[in-house]
Amino acid sequence: MKEYFYKKEYKYIYLGKTAYSFANALMETFGTVMLYKNGIPICFILLIYGLRFGITGLCTPLFVSLSSRIGIAKCVLVSNIFSIISAYMMLDETKMYKNIVIFILALGFMGISNPSGDAFSSKYVETEHRGRFNGFLCISRILGRAVASFLIAWGVITDNHIVLFLMIAIFFLLEYVFYRKIDYKVENDTSAFKASMKYIVKSKSRYKIIYALRTSHIIERQFVPLYLYIALKDFKIFSSVVIVSLLLQIITVALIGKYSDRNIAKANNFVTIIKAIITGVFLFAKNKIAISFNKTLNDNFEKVYETSIQTSIQNIIKEEKENNELLSAVGQMSLCFTEVIVFAVLAIVAKIIGEGVFYIIFVLSIISTLTINFNIKQERNYIK
Repeated sequence: MKEYFYKKEYKYIYLGKTAYSFANALMETFGTVMLYKNGIPICFILLIYGLRFGITGLCTPLFVSLSSRIGIAKCVLVSNIFSIISAYMMLDETKMYKNIVIFILALGFMGISNPSGDAFSSKYVETEHRGRFNGFLCISRILGRAVASFLIAWGVITDNHIVLFLMIAIFFLLEYVFYRKIDYKVENDTSAFKASMKYIVKSKSRYKIIYALRTSHIIERQFVPLYLYIALKDFKIFSSVVIVSLLLQIITVALIGKYSDRNIAKANNFVTIIKAIITGVFLFAKNKIAISFNKTLNDNFEKVYETSIQTSIQNIIKEEKENNELLSAVGQMSLCFTEVIVFAVLAIVAKIIGEGVFYIIFVLSIISTLTINFNIKQERNYIK
């Protein structure tokens, strides 16, 4: 166990991710709920997120270009400055309404540093450690989000937005401080955008397909909290469910990380079946207690699923001939461009059927879960 906590690179990745998860909890856990509380209809929220991810996809190649000049840590700093702007506008709905274009742009530019996580992990983490490393990394993220969720609930309920915003800003800056300790400049001799687009268009790798299919999981993660909030119609109860759910995740994530290192193929099969079943329950659960309980289960196994799938993706990156940073950018671009299309379609559908769009989101998630597992099985290079 010592190597997971005393190895300098691992330690600072854990600390950086904890700080980011704390700061980003407002956007990731409460984002759609905050927009809905501020009076924005579901169809427009879907459109905002679609535009946000479209901008992120176009900006992602900047990560390779910028990090080759100023290092990965400063890319994170630039991204987090936009995150701070987004958090400020989300907490002050008058600013968001008056400057909705700036708000969407800031959300989009947050994604400049998206490939940094895969880049650091692919460079520093040993293959035989990857499952448990991702497990510990996920636990650090959960702890950050759990503490932040409690603070956010307090700040929103008491209307103490200034203290809440300052804490968010400080932790966004702390992520940069930690990543500076393991920073490096990416080697880049070509146009990052051209190289990324060439790989997306011409490569036959299933890596980009797997990332594109994760779109449905990202959408589910963003909108299940809103589904729960609409069902409960009480922000205090909603926040309590979120916090309890986060704390329970630590146990399940710790177990799957160790199991993934022993047998990644069986781990993927196991979490795929469980996740598909839990997501399917949302299609039938009707009362508040059932939805809350299933939300807790969904959160737990979503993190377990993420740990297992992320381990597989990082192993694929490790086996590819292209450099790690380019592949990390390609993955994020594939994800973002798919999200633009799916979010746009869902926004139109939501305009017609309203809250019924949630059921479409759940069905798409189940389909993606099964298809991702199929594609990972086809990548025989890393599953021995």
